[in-house]
Amino acid sequence: MRNFDDLVEELAGDLQPVRPISPVRGRALVLATAIATCAIVLVTLGIRPDIAAGQPVPLVMIIAGLFTIVASAATWAATRAARPAVGAVQGSARWALATLLLLPAVAIVSIAVRPSLAAGLEPEAGLSCLASGLASSILTGALLTWWVRRGAPANPARVGWLIGLTSGAIGALAITLECPHDALTHAGIWHVAVVLISAAFGRVVISRLISW
Repeated sequence: MRNFDDLVEELAGDLQPVRPISPVRGRALVLATAIATCAIVLVTLGIRPDIAAGQPVPLVMIIAGLFTIVASAATWAATRAARPAVGAVQGSARWALATLLLLPAVAIVSIAVRPSLAAGLEPEAGLSCLASGLASSILTGALLTWWVRRGAPANPARVGWLIGLTSGAIGALAITLECPHDALTHAGIWHVAVVLISAAFGRVVISRLISW
């Protein structure tokens, strides 16, 4: 029978040192993909006339700001989780998402009070934004998934959800900067749906891709 120490030495003999994954590099990667995504969308679909004229509609800027906050919080959490440590779990992404969900909540209440506002839910424009937003989330989702796989996420389900949340928020931000519709009912439902669908995809599909 082999000695236990000899067995351990044999198992560890082929191991090579690995450079620790850097959350800072992960965040830089997300920032680069966010800029690239917005640039591609704006070059392809055009920028909103009010933003191009330097007079952005305040509501649109608030909505874009909320998507930016969600993307930032989710990115921070996902890149930290790729290199797990004691006490690293944070709830900032959940709070950011909870704040974002005020948009569809207000949209639904507004429609209940003023049914005429349901015009903002026009399916042709809404589905177009939904499709564009989901397509715009692919680049960030793919690259962040690749980057996280190089780490050691202890909770793939949570990290997959965060990756989906990040990519969905960036996709929603990109289409908000080009979408010509100003109605809160439109952005509050269709644009936020991009984030929710992407987050669900991350939880169900991406979580499996980053599991070892």
